[in-house]
Amino acid sequence: MKIYTMKSRAGILILILFFIACKNDYEKNSGVNNTTGPKYETYNYSGFTKEEIYKYHKHIFEGGNWTTYGDLERYFYLNFSEIKPHSRIVRSDTPKTLEEAPRDDVKNFIMPTDLNKGGGLTLNDYVQQVEVNGLIIIHKGKIVFEGYPRMFPTDLHVNFLITQVYVSTSIAILEDRGLIDTSKPIDYYFDLLKGSGWEGVPIVDILSMSSGIPRVPLENYEVSFDPIEDLATAKSTKPPGTEYQFSNADAMVLTLLVEKISGLNFKDFVEKEIWRNIGAESSALMGINTNGTALSYVDGMSTTLRDLARFGLAFTPSGRKDKNSIISDAHLSKIRDVNKKLEKKSQYSNEAYYSSYQWRAVYDDGDFYKGAHGGQGLYISPSKDLVIAFYGTSNTNRERNQLDVISRQLAKSGLFNLE
Repeated sequence: MKIYTMKSRAGILILILFFIACKNDYEKNSGVNNTTGPKYETYNYSGFTKEEIYKYHKHIFEGGNWTTYGDLERYFYLNFSEIKPHSRIVRSDTPKTLEEAPRDDVKNFIMPTDLNKGGGLTLNDYVQQVEVNGLIIIHKGKIVFEGYPRMFPTDLHVNFLITQVYVSTSIAILEDRGLIDTSKPIDYYFDLLKGSGWEGVPIVDILSMSSGIPRVPLENYEVSFDPIEDLATAKSTKPPGTEYQFSNADAMVLTLLVEKISGLNFKDFVEKEIWRNIGAESSALMGINTNGTALSYVDGMSTTLRDLARFGLAFTPSGRKDKNSIISDAHLSKIRDVNKKLEKKSQYSNEAYYSSYQWRAVYDDGDFYKGAHGGQGLYISPSKDLVIAFYGTSNTNRERNQLDVISRQLAKSGLFNLE
């Protein structure tokens, strides 16, 4: 039997009190500096092998296109900084904490049976078996589902065309301050565009992707030292505001407008006015061309999935109550004030939707969505306080996920109706 002296007992008591104090101090500050891991599904993803990495870099070095589909293309999505010129968007000093509240009813939601692939699976099984890199669902400000089958939670993933709604949000911020009038034609702000196809085109029609200016060859602009001068050569193919027409030129000219009015590089504007205010947890990347102009209309930003969701959250009641809220009532109203001439019908539900403020689909109930190459997407339902963000990569058969369709089904399922 061991005999403890008064001195040894006092030492043990001191140690116990020390550990209790440390525990209490950690709990007190856990919302600020939580070092425990999040409760997401990773599905045993292990990343890329040395051989896969070497093969892809050799492919690019020999002049190959990054659009290869499958795992090699996914490597491009997740390792943009190794392959393309970029600038850095610095994270927030006060990251927004995202509370986790996983829900089995969301995890077990059954997929529509008429999907091209994965119909009838639960959401959790669909994410694992179909071409999904990551998915996060936030309801009332809390994460109710989060899975990373083919990426790490800390990976920066290319957003591609989703970046265009960062552009339109930037326009709206300047519009709220009375610095831009979107009813005016774009040549009101750029004299070089007078006499071009852009002359007389209202900014609001550029925002709704109905400028009448067709898509431009990207190669010309990725090395351009005077983008506005180059854009002045564009020809109009139809009257503005009459028909939706995808055009990278629309996002390009709007990006340059943000820079002209704000006096900032677009990357710096996003960092100051959006990224820091939404409480982004990680720094992001912005693809740039030869002269440093943001490639907001093509490669765009690379972000973590959670930070993309934080941006989406800024459009919901949970995000708009933050002291640094970036989305005004006027902005939301203008997104929903659609041009009825731009109506499209969903091939899956025959439901009407419209393009507005660079959002590809604005529905009659006020929800809106933006998708991008390979299976990226951001779906927002302000009325349900819901955000769905996801990343994906088409497989070598060029099959991609259908989380755009599934997001709409989830929003209408009744799972997220507010009490």
